[in-house]
Amino acid sequence: MLTRTPRIAAVTLAALGFMTLPAHAINLTQPSYTHFSAAYIDSNRAQGGLFFDMELELDHKFFVHGTYQQARYRRSSGATFRESVADIGAGRYFTISDGVTWDVSASVGRISNSGNLFSTGNNFHTLNTGFRHRFDAFETRIGYRYIKQEGLDAAHGAVASGWWYFAPQMSVGVTYSNVYNRSAWGFGTRILF
Repeated sequence: MLTRTPRIAAVTLAALGFMTLPAHAINLTQPSYTHFSAAYIDSNRAQGGLFFDMELELDHKFFVHGTYQQARYRRSSGATFRESVADIGAGRYFTISDGVTWDVSASVGRISNSGNLFSTGNNFHTLNTGFRHRFDAFETRIGYRYIKQEGLDAAHGAVASGWWYFAPQMSVGVTYSNVYNRSAWGFGTRILF
C-alpha cells in the first residue's frame, strides 16, 4: 500500500505525463453540461478517497447532476473512519458570453460517517451557483455551495475545477472543494458523452 507521499508523487507524475500529450485542434466553444468525471481526492485530514460526478444536459439549458464521494478520514486521536456522500439535483445555466456560462442548481443528498451511505447519517439539501469558462482546450469553473444538514447549522463553501482536454471528449483536471466542513483537492479525468 502506498504511503501519502508516494501517492502524491505518483499522481503528480501521471499529471505531468498527460500534460506532455499534444493538444489537438479542438473546437470547444461552450462549457460542457454532459459528462462523467472521476477523481482521486485528498485533504489535510483524509487518507484518500474517490469522487464521481455526472451531469446530463436536457432541453432549454436545463441539466441534472449527481455526485458520489467516499473517503477515509483520520480523527485527531489517530483513529480512522469512512465517510460517504451522495446527492442528486437539477439546474439551469445561462450563456453570459461566448465560452462563459452561469449556472444555478439545487440538490438533495445524504452524508454518512461510514462506508454504508444508508447507515447512520444526515440528509441534506444544497443550493449551488457558479461560472464556467471554456477557452481553447481548457475549461474552468468556480462556484459556491450552500448546504443544510438535518439537525446541524447551515454551512457553505467554495468549489473550483480546471480541465485540460487532450482529446475532443476526454480531459484531465484538478478539483477543489471547501464544503462539508473540510477542504479537499482532487485529480481525475472527465469524459464527455
